[in-house]
Amino acid sequence: MNALLRLLPAALAKAPAVLAGAVALLAATTAFAAPDTPSDAPIGVQIVARMTAQIGAPMSGQLVEFPLADGDTFSAGQLLARFNCAQPEAAMARAKAEADKRADIFSTQKSLKALNSYSKVELKTAQNDVAVAAAELQLAHATVANCLIKAPFAGRVSNAAVRNFQFVQMGAPLLDILDDGTLELELILPSRWLAWMTAGTTFKVHITETARDYDAALTRFSGRVDAASQTIKAYGRIAAKTDGLLPGMSGTAVFPGAPK
Repeated sequence: MNALLRLLPAALAKAPAVLAGAVALLAATTAFAAPDTPSDAPIGVQIVARMTAQIGAPMSGQLVEFPLADGDTFSAGQLLARFNCAQPEAAMARAKAEADKRADIFSTQKSLKALNSYSKVELKTAQNDVAVAAAELQLAHATVANCLIKAPFAGRVSNAAVRNFQFVQMGAPLLDILDDGTLELELILPSRWLAWMTAGTTFKVHITETARDYDAALTRFSGRVDAASQTIKAYGRIAAKTDGLLPGMSGTAVFPGAPK
């Protein structure tokens, strides 16, 4: 115990120096981890499709027409897939016959009412049966409509998960599609630039895959700043035609005149 007490003054004397060293190391680490972004520093950019969709199977069944493969282009409303629809069509025909039958019964009950020779219960039942039959027919029509899948927009196939004549379950992914006519740029910018940049701010883009430079402009910003990195996601659009460009291509963007 006495030996420890004798060492205590020396340890306390060295404490300020140790603390100062730790503070200096922390300051150096912070400066290395979060350097200021120079105004002319290139910023990573990626080309993305603004509109994409994964087309899933609306029903379980066998594909009898699946004309597109990965990379194929299509127009809006074009057939993407057709299922074997024999069973749903038969069910719709049965529902149609049942609806006609119920409508005839209800018509007869109304005729009896006009002759004052009817039962209120039977008339009400016939009326309700007509409504039920109409709902079942509508459901059958919807099921038959699911036998065909048409393109919601014009674009290109980015992945095909199944093949023609394959049996698929409801909800299974069939195709990934994208609108390659409305490509845009996605990039991460310093949030401190928000005081300087707006939608319409122009910049230069170099795309690695094409080895070309393009003029571009910002179009919109994310609704949230990342508090940890002090950055914000921004989107832009290339001014010229985007022929030859594909989603997933990347490059660098430079903002001349950006604040230090």
